[in-house]
This record gives sequence, C-alpha cells and structure tokens, in this order.
Amino acid sequence: MIRSLQLTDVPALLLFLGKAPRNEARARDRLGAKGIERLAAASILKGCLISADKQHSFVCVSGGFVQGLACLRRGQGPSAWFVERLMLEPEREESCIDLLERVGYAGDKIKAERVFLRVDSSSPAADMAKQAGFNHYLTELLYRLDEVHQSAPPDPLPALRPKTGADEHALFRLFSASAPLQVRSAEGMTLQEWTHSRDRDAHREMVQENTGEISAWLRIRYSGASGQFEIVAAPGSGDLASLADYALTALKTRRPVYCLVPEYQQQLRRILEDRGFYQAGSYSCFSKQLAVRVHEPQLVPLRA
Repeated sequence: MIRSLQLTDVPALLLFLGKAPRNEARARDRLGAKGIERLAAASILKGCLISADKQHSFVCVSGGFVQGLACLRRGQGPSAWFVERLMLEPEREESCIDLLERVGYAGDKIKAERVFLRVDSSSPAADMAKQAGFNHYLTELLYRLDEVHQSAPPDPLPALRPKTGADEHALFRLFSASAPLQVRSAEGMTLQEWTHSRDRDAHREMVQENTGEISAWLRIRYSGASGQFEIVAAPGSGDLASLADYALTALKTRRPVYCLVPEYQQQLRRILEDRGFYQAGSYSCFSKQLAVRVHEPQLVPLRA
C-alpha cells in the first residue's frame, strides 16, 4: 500500500532506515555523495514529518513494514517539487514504480503542477521512472577535478558582478536562448514556471553583462571540503574558459571540485577536460506533469 507518511509510521521507518537503503534520487547539492546515505534518522524524520509546507513523503507499506520511501521537496515556487529521496529496501525495487506512480497523483495534495527527478543514468530507477509516466528530458554529466589546478590567476572578467533580484528576467532570457526546446518545456516556458522549478540557491552567484544583456551566469556551491560550480552561458560565449578559471580560483582551497554540465554544453565539456576534469557521473533528469484538480467557477450568493 502506498500512502502519505504518518507519525504512526516512525517505528517502522526507523527499522527501514536501519537497513541503509540506497537513495536512487540524486539531489543537485549532494551529487558527490555515495548512493547509500549515512544520514542520521532524526534528520530524515524532521524533513519528512515536520516541514509539511515544503516537504511531503510517501511510504510503501506491507505487513506493517516500510519497503520504500519517497520524499518530495518544494522548489522555489509552489508549483514545482523535486524527488529528494527515493529509498528502497534491497530486493524490493518493484516498489519504486508504485511510489513514483503515487507521486504522479499528488498534485492536489501538495498543490503542485510538476515534479522533477534525477537518477544515475545506469540505475534501474531510470527505466522505472519511464514506466511510471515520467518524461526523460535531459542528461547531465558530472565532471570532477582531484588535482590542484596549476595556472596563472585568471584575468579580471569584464562586467562580472554578484547576481541581484533584478536579474531574473534577464536570466530567464539567457536560459531560453541557451537551452533546447525539450529542456525549456520541462523546466519552464514562462518566467514564473522557470522560477518555481529552480533548485536550491547556490552559496555564491555571479553574472556577466555584455552590452546591457547578461551573457553568463556562474553558480558556486560548497559542501564540506568539496566545491561545485555550474555555468549557463549564451551560445558561442567566448568567456567560458575564463569563467571556469574564475570558479576554480574561488574554489582553490576545496577538493574535489565538481561541475555539473548539461550534455548539450559541448564547449564547456572540452574546457573542463583541458583543465584536468574527468567525467565522474551521468544523470538522467525526468519531469512529470501532475494531476491537479481544476476548480470550476460557480455562482454564490451575494452578501450585503
């Protein structure tokens, strides 16, 4: 049986987590971590049971035992949610399809329109997501650098400044110009859709302007001793190499350094490989339009 997680499930959930189930979902800010999470049960329970406005969880229960857990986290807006955890008991992987199908009917409960899922491309969960009605719209590659990058300090980049709230429209235009149609269709064809479907903010964000338009967007994250960055740039941007060097300088005290690259960003992939990065992972990104109840207009008495 698939249903929402309840307080009465805590004992069974603790027993389930004690088996160290593999998390098939790969959150953007934990891509360098292992598939089996070594997180405290209290941390998972807090996110599952307390933060109800921004998180929601489903469990697969059989005979009083939890066999699977799916945790959803809200994006920057209420219409988009991310599968943050898809944890399955060993040899009970068939519950994955049931959980993901249940997620597809959760739109009315969590007030969502779309849900996103990222899994390892080689994981059986990728095929199960397709069977559950999820649409594969993008492949992302994770590049990793272990050795210290030896180079001269990069030249100052022209018009590179911190991102502000006033940049949202310009960043949406940059996204629309750089992403293929299937990515735009999944992540947002309008500014509001795209803003809602954005993942957690980075620790540091910079933008580069050319002739009054934003031509590149650099996002930097820190996670323990490691660091991660991403670059969105206008097609044919000549500053990609300098932006990558700038990010490496900003992360010079951290190792390893990761860069998540959409498969279509061929130029950035070559630049990273020239600097000693190697491909450390491949992820399949899925989206699904949720079934949301449409409220029809109706006549009501006029009150004086």
